[in-house]
Amino acid sequence: MLFCVGVAAACTSARQPSFEEAARRLTADTDTLLAASTLTVSPAHRSDETEDRSCLPGQVRRLVQAEGEAAGAPDGVLLALQDMGYDQIVDDLDLRDESTGVFIVRNPETNLTFELTVLDGPNVRIVGRTTCYTPANESTAP
Repeated sequence: MLFCVGVAAACTSARQPSFEEAARRLTADTDTLLAASTLTVSPAHRSDETEDRSCLPGQVRRLVQAEGEAAGAPDGVLLALQDMGYDQIVDDLDLRDESTGVFIVRNPETNLTFELTVLDGPNVRIVGRTTCYTPANESTAP
């Protein structure tokens, strides 16, 4: 719930990209992130989806998920996102529990959001999202 509030409060931009632009950028940013970081992801642990139940009925959102092992500290993944123009909007102290650490970053120009979850051991889960779009006119959700 805190994630949704943080993203909704932070999602203001002068121009919203179209759904197709946002989906392409999300995929490109994910590819760049995986190439630049010390995260090893097997193809079986990466998915690309267009449906999300957190959107209103009739709306779509692109989701990209990857899970793998980070060689060394997973901070490299967070730094790679920040180098790509993403700002941290929720930090580990807000969402920490005993077995996970969570960071949420957002690109203010594209409104793309990445959630980085550090699990017990060297495992890292990355979830990238666009905002919700109405396919007919591609306007974003309020």
